[in-house]
Amino acid sequence: MEDTLVSPPDIQIARGNNEIASVVGLNVWLRRARQESHILKDVDLKIGKGEIVALVGESGSGKSVLGMTLLGLLPKSSRPRIEGEVSILGSKITSISQKELQGLRRHSLSAIFQDPMSSLNPSMKIASQMKEVTKELDRALFALRQVAIKEPESVLGRYPFELSGGQRQRVMIAMALAKEPALIVADEPTTALDVSVQAQILYLIKQLRADFGTGFLFVTHDLGVAAEIADTVVVLLAGRVLEKGPTKEILSFPAHPYTKELIASRLTMDQDQSLRLRTNPKDQFAGFSSDGCPYVNRCENALDLCLVEFPGVSMVQDNWTIACHNPSPSPKAVAVEIKTMERRSDLDLNKKVVLEAIAIEKSFQSRTNRSGFRQVLTNVDLTLHQGEVVSLVGESGSGKSTFLRILAGLEKESSGTIIRHDDTMPKMVFQDSGSSLTPWLSVRELLKEALSSKTLSKAEIAKEVEDVAAKVDLSTQVLNSRAASLSGGQRQRVAIARCVISPPSVLLCDEPTSALDASLVAGALNLLLSLSESLEMAMVFVTHDLAVARYVSSRIMVMLGGRVVESGDSNEVCSNPLHPYTRMLLDSLPGERRGNSPQEALGRQPDISGVDNELSAVGCAFANRCPNAIEICRTTTPVATYISSNRYAACHLVKGGTK
Repeated sequence: MEDTLVSPPDIQIARGNNEIASVVGLNVWLRRARQESHILKDVDLKIGKGEIVALVGESGSGKSVLGMTLLGLLPKSSRPRIEGEVSILGSKITSISQKELQGLRRHSLSAIFQDPMSSLNPSMKIASQMKEVTKELDRALFALRQVAIKEPESVLGRYPFELSGGQRQRVMIAMALAKEPALIVADEPTTALDVSVQAQILYLIKQLRADFGTGFLFVTHDLGVAAEIADTVVVLLAGRVLEKGPTKEILSFPAHPYTKELIASRLTMDQDQSLRLRTNPKDQFAGFSSDGCPYVNRCENALDLCLVEFPGVSMVQDNWTIACHNPSPSPKAVAVEIKTMERRSDLDLNKKVVLEAIAIEKSFQSRTNRSGFRQVLTNVDLTLHQGEVVSLVGESGSGKSTFLRILAGLEKESSGTIIRHDDTMPKMVFQDSGSSLTPWLSVRELLKEALSSKTLSKAEIAKEVEDVAAKVDLSTQVLNSRAASLSGGQRQRVAIARCVISPPSVLLCDEPTSALDASLVAGALNLLLSLSESLEMAMVFVTHDLAVARYVSSRIMVMLGGRVVESGDSNEVCSNPLHPYTRMLLDSLPGERRGNSPQEALGRQPDISGVDNELSAVGCAFANRCPNAIEICRTTTPVATYISSNRYAACHLVKGGTK
């Protein structure tokens, strides 16, 4: 057979029309707990052939509901009620039969979801799942090659849990593109991926839309990602479209005050570390009519009319519209100062050491060699002082989370020494706070449970719960609720409250903000920094976002292949990276890339989706991707070269001394 992906003839004919999707006056109601909620309100949207439309806005704006409506996949349990017109390739999906809708999805629609593990069948090998779409193994192999997966034959023989996060997401993209659909709904497809894999996937999507003319509805809360990939931006709040138009113009000169706030809320590499991040007021949707503007309580130039009447759509310029009665200047930054965070590298010497990790190594039994082991950590050191915040950054598989779990006592090191100077175990905030909260207990009961090791009266326990709830801004209503009924931001606050109700000397945070939108990220980071300061609590913060790492921490440790390849003051690491791997991570940040393309940013070998994530015994783990690599980089593992007492990089090309 030919090495190509071919659409059914009827779909090719339908693509003669450049308009793939059309949404006109869409209203969607969903029912939950016997109450019907108006989720989408008078939404208009068009997606053309080869066009990428980014749908941006905070959590709860209705972005995912709009995507599921286009796919015809709104859950029946929510008893959806739809008014308005939704057309895909000329077919009105709200009026066609279920059989016709299934046929449309089979040939013309695909989806890429945020969590591929929830979409891939864990009990089936990738080959079986790919063949359900492609029918033939050759087409499955070709589809995997199209998304730059190395050794696709090996990947086809594996189960989803045996693949890395980047590989699973590429498999999802391959399945979505294998039938060459007219429209793909991508719902936060890169949110939880590290920046280098994210950069590759964004580049891949742009390449494939150019090759196949596929239209994309790209749901994201990251404006940097939208700037990187989208032709058109649609700004959604509380189910209403507030601004819509060309990406470059809107993100450069936003017309709606809400769009300006989204841009102002985005954490960037030049964020002032002495100021708290901007967050939304607690009563942001209180006191306005459902017919009014949902942004009214946060808008500096709100009129009385804004409370009761949603503005009509007006033109800013061709193909650029805004819904606002009184467009205002950019919102003022919330200039609430936190205590000055000392940046001197010698500050650590004046504080007591609370945790030491010395020459930590960790190996697991190899998946590919039953009689052997794979090394995941090699000679990792950390000295943590009271009140200090250290960030661990690096790609997936670099060993960050494994090291954190060893510090928490959840994994046992293969060799090396952990010294906890106050003889208490650190506490840990996980990436998915919802899965770490007992679902059948109320928040109040969860917090009481965290005090079970203390000898306290009922009255004292109740007071401790109320006090910690006030610290992390949890209302009485939240205290009496279960985790399933809380928002992502509320669940993260509960997880933090459970850790600090009996304050530890060390708090470990594993990607606690990676899946949150900008305003929720701001709230979580403000809270963690305030608690660290007021409780003199040290933190180790794992993240793939260098902008977050720079803001929260005084020191950054960059990990690759189970080793620390660079360490130093957070501002110095971000402004003057010593290791080419650190430079690549910085160049891969969406919206802030210094290179001309992801390939340039990622070096000579941009694809990092290799099947085996096992570490090389010799040489630098970055050698095959480093544009400056020389022969010694492939044959000899570099040792730390010190530029100053607390600044070093493990690179053969860095000049300095050893310690």
